[in-house]
Amino acid sequence: MADIELSSVRKSYGNLEVIHGIDAHIKDGEFAVLVGPSGCGKSTLLRMLAGLEDISGGSVSISGKIVNDLRPKERNIAMVFQNYALYPHMTVAENMAFSLKLSKAPKEEITQKVGRAADILGLGALLERFPRQLSGGQRQRVAMGRAIVRDPDVFLFDEPLSNLDAKLRVQMRTEIKALHQKLQSTIVYVTHDQIEAMTMADKIIVLKDGEISQTGTPLELYDSPKNRFVATFIGSPSMNILPGEIIDANTIRLDDGQVLRLPNSEATGKKVLVGIRPEDLSVNTDGEALQVTVNVVEPTGAETHLTCSGPSALVLAAIRGRVDTKPQEKITFNFSAAKAHLFCAETELALSTGLVQ
Repeated sequence: MADIELSSVRKSYGNLEVIHGIDAHIKDGEFAVLVGPSGCGKSTLLRMLAGLEDISGGSVSISGKIVNDLRPKERNIAMVFQNYALYPHMTVAENMAFSLKLSKAPKEEITQKVGRAADILGLGALLERFPRQLSGGQRQRVAMGRAIVRDPDVFLFDEPLSNLDAKLRVQMRTEIKALHQKLQSTIVYVTHDQIEAMTMADKIIVLKDGEISQTGTPLELYDSPKNRFVATFIGSPSMNILPGEIIDANTIRLDDGQVLRLPNSEATGKKVLVGIRPEDLSVNTDGEALQVTVNVVEPTGAETHLTCSGPSALVLAAIRGRVDTKPQEKITFNFSAAKAHLFCAETELALSTGLVQ
């Protein structure tokens, strides 16, 4: 069973601790994504899993075996890097076969494994080409093929799509997800792109400042964020956050004086943050009303994105279809109270309310 257990894992550089006692469990066959802003510790954590960084405290186990003191080649993992790391003087086939040749595998086994990986990744016609003759997406597939031939317990991906253009990133997301479904292997994938995390993961681990903010399925994190950071990090465009105060069990007054009928169980006078996702806003429908002034209109075809001046903050809206509005126009957004989120203004933690949490 290629499951992964992180127990109180820490990483320090001298007196500076960058990973602060992380506990996580990644099940056998699970596609887990480590996501967070730059500097949150996700790549450091991945390198600790790979054995490329020492572990300052705690333990890492793979398939039930603690691997803290094992060298990378002894952990039966395969890593796919951001920059592909292909040998330019070797053909595609030679790059994919390199680790097998180092381990002195029989020639027949090498041919069979390289052929299987090439079939899975659609590289059969490219085996005699050199990396310089390949596109970015093809090079990334070769890097993935080099990992597949090793038949590892765990695949580790370190921001593998960040060097690709937007269209190719979408294509490669699909290909990596399809690869996981074929191999049924355990994958740990690092990215700062929450869209990649949402579309690819079985489990998302959101990191902030070397700590886990929340772990769950993509929809769990989207529907029930535990704090303001996760709420604004997961989802694009980002969730709107509007400061206000609880008036009574059914009413919140925003800082600009607008009143929203939002059921809650918190004490009167408590300062709160109301979270509303841009895609939950609509125009000329029923529901709670929010008055704003339009600043920017961005038609994208399927949606119209509006940036507006709202109560004490900018309000972003992603309206399905076309909207007949212009900059400086005053409009009213409607939204369902059941889709709003509520956070404590002081702690920024989600409140237990009648809202979706």
